[in-house]
Amino acid sequence: MSELRLQDVRLAYAFPGGVVLDGVNFVLRSGESCVLKGRSGCGKTSFLHVLGGLLEPSGGQVLWDGRVIFAAKQNVLRGRTIGFIFQNHCLLPGLTALENVLLPWRIAGCGSFRSAKSRAQKLLADVWLSGKEHSVPNSLSGGELQRVALARALLLRPPFLLADEPTGSLDGAAEIRVRDLLFDLCRREGAGLLAVSHGEIFDDFVDRTATLEGGKICGEGGHGSGLSGQCLAKKY
Repeated sequence: MSELRLQDVRLAYAFPGGVVLDGVNFVLRSGESCVLKGRSGCGKTSFLHVLGGLLEPSGGQVLWDGRVIFAAKQNVLRGRTIGFIFQNHCLLPGLTALENVLLPWRIAGCGSFRSAKSRAQKLLADVWLSGKEHSVPNSLSGGELQRVALARALLLRPPFLLADEPTGSLDGAAEIRVRDLLFDLCRREGAGLLAVSHGEIFDDFVDRTATLEGGKICGEGGHGSGLSGQCLAKKY
């Protein structure tokens, strides 16, 4: 079983009170789901970026399957290990939906273009965007943009998906639709999921919750049905 681990991780910035993470220990295993909660500004996004190898900690270790990252270049390893869904989707405006989904393949450079394109097209169909492959981001709705971002995150079949407020810019039916789709695809792909959320929309669906407070994980516990539960997604 694959795992991502933070071991006594500290993150501090060079200003008074700049400690964001203070000796954090945390483990996420493939196939499980967790929601990370905490007040606004407490460092949840920084936590996600450290765990995913985008931000180097001030101390402690970040381990992917026992390998210490930041000791060497990890860009290719990251691309094959972790899929990111950023809070504001972070699609490139000059690229089509299909081209945006293919970006991880272009960065990692693994496998053939033909197979990557075929998988990208299938993922776009899975997120109900068949026929929108050649649409640019400014022609898509907020829910469609998040679904493109979800397809992109899963392209290389990473064992882990890190999602930063993946439904935060949505409301109503669109928010529920993206949440259900996220859990359904993670279950089908066997990916471990860590989702950052302010609200309660994920609470009944994850295996456990973790709360970040004062730079530490101050509480973890079991919760909902998790990724091992039944298929949640419905086509709207």
